[in-house]
Amino acid sequence: MAEFALLTPLLIFFVFITITFAVIGQAELAVSQLASAGARYASVNPQLSSDQIESYIKSGALGSPTITANSGSLLTVSVEQAGGFGQPVTVTISYDLGSNILVSSMTSLFSSLGMPVTFPTTATATETAMSE
Repeated sequence: MAEFALLTPLLIFFVFITITFAVIGQAELAVSQLASAGARYASVNPQLSSDQIESYIKSGALGSPTITANSGSLLTVSVEQAGGFGQPVTVTISYDLGSNILVSSMTSLFSSLGMPVTFPTTATATETAMSE
C-alpha cells in the first residue's frame, strides 16, 4: 500500500503531461487545417478583401470550435492576396496557446519545481494556394 501512495503523484503528473501534449498537438493540427481551409477559401474568392477573409476565418465557419471560440479572439490571421488568376494567396494563422489554462499551469508547475521546461505559447501555420 505504501508503494501506491508513493507512485500515485508521479502517475498523476505523467497523466497531466500527456494531456498537455495532446492539447498542444490538437491545437497545432487545428491551426494547420484552418490555414489550409482559409487559403482555399481566399483562392476561390479573389474578389474579397483581406479583412473579409480574415473575419470569415475567425467566424468559426472553417475551423475547429476550440480555436475559433469567441470569434477567434485568440487567433492572428494574415492574408496576402493574389494579384490575379493563378497567383498565390498566402494565409498565416497564429493561435495563442498561452491562454490555455492547462498549458500555462504546467509551465508554471515546471518553473516552480526549478525545471527550465516551457511549453509552446503559440501554434502557427502558413498555407499557400493558387488563385482560381
